[in-house]
Amino acid sequence: MSPNPEKFTARDPSSLRRIVATLTGVVAAPHYPARDRAALKRWAPGQALPLAFYRLWLRHLGQDLPYDHQCDAWMTLAWGVATMGSSAHRPERPFGRALAEAGFAEGRLERLLAAPDELRNELFMSAVRFLAAKDEGFDWTEAAEFLLSRDANKRQAIHRRIAEAYYRHLGKEE
Repeated sequence: MSPNPEKFTARDPSSLRRIVATLTGVVAAPHYPARDRAALKRWAPGQALPLAFYRLWLRHLGQDLPYDHQCDAWMTLAWGVATMGSSAHRPERPFGRALAEAGFAEGRLERLLAAPDELRNELFMSAVRFLAAKDEGFDWTEAAEFLLSRDANKRQAIHRRIAEAYYRHLGKEE
């Protein structure tokens, strides 16, 4: 099996991109089991991880399981891709731009970027539901960085990239 995904976030961003691309490709594929996709979509923060999550990691991705403190973040990513479907991953489109193009409210973005750890996944899931309703895919690697980063400086850099993409797009329309 491959090394743990947590190591990729700190040392090798291209490996994180590969894992996210594989995850999004597997979950969004037409041949991915409907029962597993449904189990991923039913999950909510605070619930036990479904067996579909373990099957996704161990059988479909061929990866070691994430560390315990990262499982909810990775599960949130799997939930989001299952929720959004085949149009979820658009690597060329930043998360902030997708939010701006979809009309996501500035106040909601501010709450999302300022959210404490215990609310981060739930507010991200709300943003994903909003984007899913409008069929607005985005770069899930950026979402992985947003959810997985524990370092304050890296987290601030991610927030800056999201806000910059959001406001750059709004500036073009106004």
